[in-house]
Amino acid sequence: MKPILDGVTYPVRQAWYLARFGRNRPDRLMDSPDRRRPGAVQRHERRGRTVIITCAQGGYALTVLAPDLFRVSAFPGTGRAGEWGVQPFSYAVDRPDEDWPLCQMAVEEGESDLAIHTARLVCRIEKATGRLTFLDREGRVINADMGGAGFLPGGAVVWEKRIQPDEHFYGLGERTAGLDLRGQRYDLWNQDPHSYYLHQDPIHMCIPFLLGLHDGGRQAYGLFFDNSHRGRVDLGATDAEVASFAALNGELRTYFFYGPRLDTILERYTALVGRMLLPPLWVLGYQQSRWSYKTEDRVRKLAHDFRRVYQVPCDAIHLDIHYMDRYRSFTWDPKRFPDPLRKIADLRADGFKTVLIIDPGIAANPNYWVCRSGLEEDVFCKFPDGRTRFKGPVWPGNCYFPDFTSPRVRRWWAGLQQGLTEVGVAGIWNDMNEPAIFGPFGPTIPDAVRHAMEGQGGDHLAGHNVYGLLMARATHEGLRRQQPEKRPVTITRAGWAGVQRYALSWTGDNRSTWAHLQQTVAMILNLGLSGVAHTGPDTGGFSGVASGELFTRWLQMGAFMPFFRVHTYLHSPDAEPWSWGEP
Repeated sequence: MKPILDGVTYPVRQAWYLARFGRNRPDRLMDSPDRRRPGAVQRHERRGRTVIITCAQGGYALTVLAPDLFRVSAFPGTGRAGEWGVQPFSYAVDRPDEDWPLCQMAVEEGESDLAIHTARLVCRIEKATGRLTFLDREGRVINADMGGAGFLPGGAVVWEKRIQPDEHFYGLGERTAGLDLRGQRYDLWNQDPHSYYLHQDPIHMCIPFLLGLHDGGRQAYGLFFDNSHRGRVDLGATDAEVASFAALNGELRTYFFYGPRLDTILERYTALVGRMLLPPLWVLGYQQSRWSYKTEDRVRKLAHDFRRVYQVPCDAIHLDIHYMDRYRSFTWDPKRFPDPLRKIADLRADGFKTVLIIDPGIAANPNYWVCRSGLEEDVFCKFPDGRTRFKGPVWPGNCYFPDFTSPRVRRWWAGLQQGLTEVGVAGIWNDMNEPAIFGPFGPTIPDAVRHAMEGQGGDHLAGHNVYGLLMARATHEGLRRQQPEKRPVTITRAGWAGVQRYALSWTGDNRSTWAHLQQTVAMILNLGLSGVAHTGPDTGGFSGVASGELFTRWLQMGAFMPFFRVHTYLHSPDAEPWSWGEP
């Protein structure tokens, strides 16, 4: 009842937060028609691998990282010219500029344009407008600006590109719209949909990496929009000829990748943002879960049935929130799981690994040891006054939230993993890390809450989308520290570009329907095309009740998914491979 009551009363506290610290910024700021463009080119200057272009109302810094990879940063005004060409801060990018070998490039100035040539690409900047066009060496257009870079009132930014007549779009992380994303608009704001429907957007893991394919499949390119603020990608929904990226704030920075093959682009993209580590072999096997196997006796019976009654292969058993003491992370319920060390040892002896769910919300009770430690170490997110900690309801009731954008906080969180590895836990499952909170009007932390952002400072508009990524990073680093001889296993629901460096994922709270079974294929492919290779669905569907045939067909498909786990919700009947009997 406590989380229910805290969720019901949260809107009152939320109203107080908003009245005192400022209201959340409305999305409509990204729709303003008042767009200031960099304008006509006035001069250019080459600094090493970067070309600085000064325009009438702003400028560009174009950095050549490889013959088929450009970073393009656009800035309003001229006050930041001294910073142009310096690698910007990014949570996604995992490779410094100096690690890219220098490649041949040439800058040529003509009457109407400025062109940057590499062995693979030509970037042409139109002098009259400052718009960019990327072409292959034969002069064929790969991608071109329509409106180009734009700066909106209040700090919002936008970049508009032309859609080719036969163009198809892929990527953008976890989407429920089908494989080809053209013709719709997609939000970049990780969100807990509480069991999603088809075409619902956004959901748990938004990644601002887009693949474009046109010219009968002979031309492919990638665009990575490196801006973690609340954003949006419009792929012809508003104007059939225009694809646009917009964000409520932050820098206007893109990376352009050229193929012409998709696998070439993915090789370059993952070289930039990082690749998954080799997992332990057992992670590729069948894994069993539900919300929840509530007691130690139920888990022991489950293991007995797999090994001795039905002889069904299974490598891991996952424990959801009911193993915890009052749903508090890093605890065990003394009645339901009185001896976790012995239970996990017995499962391990029978060939099972144990995976535990951990949520970021820490119960706001100083008598709870994790909360007390967090208060002593000052790790929880605060409002701009520097004193008021944000408090929102999740499973334990009102919770504080660690600020994972601080290296100090990540080290604190990493240290908490020791208590789990010491009892033999083999993997950590990070959930609710969009971050999600309960309540009708507050699905996440308010915009005004501050984050460290590696010492640079920022609000939740900038920190929200990277929250899951950085929680996964802290968990991963803790597992590596505690067990350096083992390959760490972290599973995450939310993430951002580069999350594959730290965790595998699953597609969140799907439904037990044939339509969701079909949609799973497109979701997994678009996640893979976004760099997240190790992923899979809740096999059988999370909410609702699967028929025996639907469950069987989902198992058959799941065997070919990188992450193969059955998981279902609290009120569903048993969903083990034998639960429907014969045939």
